[in-house]
Amino acid sequence: MTVLTRRRALQLMGVAGGSGLLMHGAGPLSAQQGRALQANILGFTLGIHVPAIMALNEGMEELGYSASDMVRLESMQAVTQGIVAGSSEVGEGDVVSALTASEAGADIRLTGLVYNNTSQVLVVNRDIIQSFEDLKKPEATIAINSRGDFIYIMLSGVFDRNGIDIEQDTTLVEVGGSGSRMRALLAGRVAAVPVHFDQAVEIAKEGNFEVMVEPGKLFDPWLSEAWLVNGSWLDNDENRRILVDLQKATITSFRRANADLGYYADGYRKYATVKGAQEAKDEDLEWAWSQLSSEIQAWPNDGGFRREYFERLIPVYEKAGALQGTLDLDNAVDTSFVETALKELDS
Repeated sequence: MTVLTRRRALQLMGVAGGSGLLMHGAGPLSAQQGRALQANILGFTLGIHVPAIMALNEGMEELGYSASDMVRLESMQAVTQGIVAGSSEVGEGDVVSALTASEAGADIRLTGLVYNNTSQVLVVNRDIIQSFEDLKKPEATIAINSRGDFIYIMLSGVFDRNGIDIEQDTTLVEVGGSGSRMRALLAGRVAAVPVHFDQAVEIAKEGNFEVMVEPGKLFDPWLSEAWLVNGSWLDNDENRRILVDLQKATITSFRRANADLGYYADGYRKYATVKGAQEAKDEDLEWAWSQLSSEIQAWPNDGGFRREYFERLIPVYEKAGALQGTLDLDNAVDTSFVETALKELDS
């Protein structure tokens, strides 16, 4: 405990003002010029992810680094495990699995948002499901990604507010990937699926399917993905500096995406893994961009990374069984890198 407390104190001193390196640096240390951050990211990049992935590449290059060395992994849990194991410097990770790992003793830190809120909605077959009570029907099978991930926890919180126990009252099947869940719903194999809002629009064209739940409007906000690092990695001054710059690149990309459809569209064509992304025209993306920016507020101009947002959601995580009530939030969530990035950007 003494070692952790001392490390934490040194880290806070270095980031919050004890080190002129972090408070006044406008770019990387000269020794880091051209350094490529090693980043584990998800195997898919959807519209909501685009500004963050642009930050890893063009954004870091603008600050004097090389584009990040990105490795795609198929599951959110694998990203978290990679950071715990120290096999990567930064991870595009699932907030819930990271907090669960921290509570279990892993030295893992959440340091900034990959995006805010969620573009996931729950789409149901209205021939089977008309109300929350209908979710108890045996034929009202719900396809989720995996038990314990942020989608599961999110739905658990929504259902609990409406008197439904996700484990006791519903029938769940695990189907990885929103595209696969979408096909399962259209084929009649399941009756409800969490998918992204733009996929929901396409599903509605195929039959009596409607959005039943928009979790992003029920929580204030919902936190889905964050930049993760291993706590021991922060013992190095150069690592702390590059992490501040990653937050600067991310926030700058958020702001540019909010202000400029063209910026977002260029990134979408380059990085999105959605079928046909490379051929998408600006006007084709305008509606989705507007929804993400204005309605979902996926890219907050201040980074959206505040301790109080986590405090509001911890009871939801505990109710769903993801946390046991012993999480040290101070050790798991470090807002100082975003705070320093904002000071440097706005000074």
